[in-house]
Amino acid sequence: MTGNLDETLKTLITESLPGLFGGANPAVKLTMTSELLEFAPESADALASEPRPDDAVDTFSFDPDNPGGPYTLSKPPYPGPRRVRLTTDIGDRLPLREEEVLWDAENTQQFTLELRESRDLTDITGLEVLYGVTAVFTKIKATQIFSVLLQLQSNKPAENLEQAEALVLSVIELNRGKFMENGGAHYEDDAYGADIEIKSLKFVKGTSPETKQRLLTYIAELELKASRALREDEGAPIERIRTTGRPVDPDRPVNIHIDVDA
Repeated sequence: MTGNLDETLKTLITESLPGLFGGANPAVKLTMTSELLEFAPESADALASEPRPDDAVDTFSFDPDNPGGPYTLSKPPYPGPRRVRLTTDIGDRLPLREEEVLWDAENTQQFTLELRESRDLTDITGLEVLYGVTAVFTKIKATQIFSVLLQLQSNKPAENLEQAEALVLSVIELNRGKFMENGGAHYEDDAYGADIEIKSLKFVKGTSPETKQRLLTYIAELELKASRALREDEGAPIERIRTTGRPVDPDRPVNIHIDVDA
């Protein structure tokens, strides 16, 4: 359950080292194998069944020919600040001013953009929105051991295996941050969802199971966020507090009568 980490590693190694791993008949065969998965039960939250504030992030494609939108959030936002940022393919995030984001008065999930004329949209490819929601969720920490098996193909020089071992270690070490960012995953079915985030990636050991093989073992620290969509009767913010029997006053959301018996 390493999310997309194994596929992310395999793709990056193959693309980074085409001389060893590229083509239909590579000099060295690359195989990913997952081993022990261990959860930390003490990390489970006792409040998993209670609706509470949470953070949500939505991403949208950005069309420079139609920058205004409209855009629709995936979840109803909780009252509070919302951060809207333009993004690029290389990871830049450019925050928008409040007056550049127009929220629909009737549909709180929908908004449009009215960007200032001087804003440079060169290389802008996406839009990111960070906002608060009410959700039912819990987070569980886990560790998973997995291995990268390098196997020398027949009729290839033995030096290729030595090179592959050293270079694969280098690629992984130099791109650890990219692995963790792209190696997570999101799964959803009906009301339930699971988000897997890679928190760390560490090299454990290297072994040689056979003459033409090298086995590099890693351990990944993961965090699983389990969530459930709210039912209609859950998560509604408190709009009015009043003492029973007192009339509703639209100008007084808090209307409490305090009776002190001295």
